[in-house]
Amino acid sequence: MKKVIYLLACVAFLGCYSCSDDDDGLKMQDISVEFAVSDAGMDGTGIDLGIKLSRATKESLDVTVQMISTEVSESDITVTPALTNGQVVVNIPAGQASGSFTVAKADGKSPEGNVKFRILSLSLSEGYKIGTLQEMNLSFSPIVSTGGKLTLEGNDGAEKYANMVYVDLSNNSQIQIKRKSWNLGFYCGDEFRVILNSSYATVAVASEKTDFAAVTLEDAQKAPNIAAGAMSEDFSADWVDDVEGDLTKTAFGMVAENAAENKVFFVASADNKTNTDETENRSLWYKVKVTRNGEGYRVEYGKVGDTTPKTVEIAKNPIYNFVGLSLESGEKVDAQAEGKKWDIMWAYAAAVSQMAFGPVTAFSQDVVTSNSVGGVETAVVMVDEQTTYDNFKVTDITSKADFEKKANVIGTTWRTPAMPGVTNAGVKTDRFYVLKDSYGNYYKLRFTKFGTGTDGTERGRPEIEYALLK
Repeated sequence: MKKVIYLLACVAFLGCYSCSDDDDGLKMQDISVEFAVSDAGMDGTGIDLGIKLSRATKESLDVTVQMISTEVSESDITVTPALTNGQVVVNIPAGQASGSFTVAKADGKSPEGNVKFRILSLSLSEGYKIGTLQEMNLSFSPIVSTGGKLTLEGNDGAEKYANMVYVDLSNNSQIQIKRKSWNLGFYCGDEFRVILNSSYATVAVASEKTDFAAVTLEDAQKAPNIAAGAMSEDFSADWVDDVEGDLTKTAFGMVAENAAENKVFFVASADNKTNTDETENRSLWYKVKVTRNGEGYRVEYGKVGDTTPKTVEIAKNPIYNFVGLSLESGEKVDAQAEGKKWDIMWAYAAAVSQMAFGPVTAFSQDVVTSNSVGGVETAVVMVDEQTTYDNFKVTDITSKADFEKKANVIGTTWRTPAMPGVTNAGVKTDRFYVLKDSYGNYYKLRFTKFGTGTDGTERGRPEIEYALLK
């Protein structure tokens, strides 16, 4: 009986632990430290290079990385943290499972060629080891990756689901943007449209008035309760943008050319919907009026009780699909990665779930969005005896990949969360995805780890595998 219990314990901890050579107990595997990718390209002025751990460290860890290059000199680049004698020390604080350092072109410099980095040493030896991916190569021009594996860094230390993670498959790269760093996004294309940051659970509804000062707390009290829980019968899908990414179906609608036609909207995000005890307090909501300002936008905003608005002007930036605005800070921020330099985004976000009584729009964890505005097309491929991820080839695209120009093709369809009564929690293995990126490259993509506690990773740090179809 004792032996049976011991074997069961080993199985229960598979992926995080291994059985020791004796019967004294379980021994934790060493934490593996390696680069996130083997190759990356700098398509711009700078890039973050990631270092990942097989699991979060319980103590502060310094990773020393050596620059080894014959094509690029140290004077051509700026490295943060700073290079000292050709080395950079990357600190990974306790509780985190990743770190990074930044490489940028020095002012007035246009380096060409490649630079290679190698993980040289770790400040801790016991319980840690340098992993297989000890070296990575950085090109100072864009690359077209042949494929790789990435751990999406959605968490920030102990803070779960802190980031929106934008992934560029062709560049083997990811960019993290704090999901609560903006409320509204302003379209940089030809039309004038506003989106809501569903990763911040942002909702909006129009008031009956067009004059900012005329909208009062009393008007908010008469408005629909946009603070209603997403799973409640009072919640309306009209308060969020179309989850398929159709910009003609946003909560704000088109910003009219005539300023007098644009109504004042009530806007609320996760941190300003209710009191901390979740009791109703509509005075926390914002009111927002957006008008055109030449080729950009003019935004008047404040709390619903304010009579004098704060005002900010937002210019369209052709590099991005949207420019973000934080109503809390008044700052203009990056709402997304650069327009065509991302393919998918993983985050907490709005999604449609199929319930027994029909589709329901709600905010969910682990939502994957395709960059449909940037031109990305996505297809779901179901696995059968003839079709698997491994044997899928570029010649299969025409017959087996039905592409859609929708943002939510992947959505939450890639995983099954652990819930009472669920016996198959984890990544769905009956499907994978094919993406046509903004530049016409085709990639097959599958999720390999979800973070259910049994697949060897942490919730909020899913893992993907992808390969260029050529």
